[in-house]
Amino acid sequence: MLTLAVVFAVSACEDDAKPGSAVSGPQAGRTTVSSTPSVPAPPPSPSPTLVPRTVDAAIARYLTAVRALGSGDLTTVCVIAGPAAKRAEAQGFGKCRTTFSITRSMFSDAQLAALRTATVNKAMVTKRANGDVDVPARAVVAATRFTAHDLSDLTLSYRHGDWFIVD
Repeated sequence: MLTLAVVFAVSACEDDAKPGSAVSGPQAGRTTVSSTPSVPAPPPSPSPTLVPRTVDAAIARYLTAVRALGSGDLTTVCVIAGPAAKRAEAQGFGKCRTTFSITRSMFSDAQLAALRTATVNKAMVTKRANGDVDVPARAVVAATRFTAHDLSDLTLSYRHGDWFIVD
């Protein structure tokens, strides 16, 4: 995953969708069709209880998103990654659930299982001067190794009393 980082997917999709880029490997040329109707991601809503504005809380939120991706809980993924997903949609990518469904299909069963139990090496996480928290894919500790291409390096921002993936 932690090389997917959950927006992970959105960022990875942006890299793969650039003109002139090529996709190779077993996923190349594979088309995924979903009969699940696209549901817009709800806007970030205030948390019923304020979450601390700490790096530890940001990491916990990141892990919630990554584990949700691994288990297929796209509703949770789209809530946490809502701001990044909306930006990606404005850039021409699909709705959040559709995008993450496609992203999820790019992971092997072993990677999805690893995402469900992943942790983060806090020493590799950085807090910016503006309070945002950067979680690089290499900070993900899992049974399977993830790279920035798999999970993407992600940024979380504190909004409406909780942490959200914004980039």
